[in-house]
Parts: sequence; C-alpha cells; structure tokens
Amino acid sequence: MSDRTYAALIPARGGSKGIKKKNIVDVAGKPLIAHSIEAAQQSDTIDDVVVSTDSQEIADVAAEWGASVPYLRPDKLATDEAPTEPVITHALEHESADEWTHVVLLQPTSPLRTGNDIENAIATFEQSSGTSLVSVFEDHSYRWEETSNGAIRKNYQGDRKRRQDKSPEYVENGAIYITKCSEFLKTGDIQAGKTILYTMPQKRSVDVDTHFDLWLVRKLIHRLNGQNDTG
Repeated sequence: MSDRTYAALIPARGGSKGIKKKNIVDVAGKPLIAHSIEAAQQSDTIDDVVVSTDSQEIADVAAEWGASVPYLRPDKLATDEAPTEPVITHALEHESADEWTHVVLLQPTSPLRTGNDIENAIATFEQSSGTSLVSVFEDHSYRWEETSNGAIRKNYQGDRKRRQDKSPEYVENGAIYITKCSEFLKTGDIQAGKTILYTMPQKRSVDVDTHFDLWLVRKLIHRLNGQNDTG
C-alpha cells in the first residue's frame, strides 16, 4: 500500500440544531468528535487526520485532540442542506491534500466506530477491485410501505421466514466511507464506480442524530470500551 495515501476527513459543522453543539458535546468524558479523531489515529493505515469545519470552536477542540485543521470551511458548505460531496471537493482543493490518493470519510456522529473498524474497512477495500466503500450493518427486518391502496410488502412476498433465516439487507450506518480521489474528482460522487460494503455490528452503528441516540451511545460506549469485539 506504499503508493497509496489514506487521509481521514472528519466533517463537523457548527450549526447543529437538534442537539446544541452536537459535535463537541460530552460523550464518556470527551467531546463527541474526539472519538472519531482517536479512532483515526489508532489506524496504522491513516496518514493524515483532517477536520473540516466552519466553527473556530470545533477547530480548536479538534486541534487539541491532535487533528489537523488547515482551513475553516466556508459558510455555504455548512448549511443544513449542504451535501457531503462539496465538502470533500473543498478538502481536496486544499494544498494539504496534494498527496492524498484516498479519502476515508468519518462522520463525528459515529463514536462507537473503532480504529479496528477503520483498519478492517481499508483492508476490505484493498482486497477488492472497488473504487469506493460504505460501511453498513445487517438487517433482517420485514419492511412495508403504506400507500393509498393499503400497505404493501417491500422486501418479501409470501415467503415469510424466521428473521434469522431471512437473507439480510444492508443498512448504511454513516460510520466509514472510502473513496478513491481520482474517481471522486471525475464523478463528484462519494460512492463512485464499484462500491464495496464493510459490515459492522449494529451495536457499533449508532449515528448520533437525536437526544435518544446520544443517550444510547453514552450507555453503550462504557460497555463496548475495552472489548476486543469484532462481531
């Protein structure tokens, strides 16, 4: 992998509404964003850990925890409606990204994702012929859609089996994305080209969006910390 440079990019805007100052709220004695910074630092394959933010307060916290914050993101890339792809493009346009061949996007709202998850995701990607990767968890639920003509089955017909016997679907968990920079710059799509899945356990797939999510990760993190848990 000597010809590849993997940079962890952590996007963390300051204007969260559901949870005030969400990206730096306390989780197990650390700012939320610190868990993602530390996970990236624990990965031997990550060459650079960069935080993209519009907030000087978040920038100061990120720097305190050892991340690089080479710029502040412009306000237009930090609105509720701003997608992730322009944030990656903005990062790749900065001179500090000249040597990057791959971006590993780590959302700070996934504090249960570990350094081993990042290493294993990169290894999964390296062993494939893919140009992008997305982390997921398995789901065996039976899903329905409500329509004006009544509810309809979404992922099964008349073959309802026990949940454990049902073929899984895969739910994007927001924890890890890998994209090849050259492919991303051609398409502007974080899941450009051939996308590979990296499966994580559901218990490490909580994405902090609501106060309930925050309560849940605060409970889980104490149970999961210190466990050499791969499943």
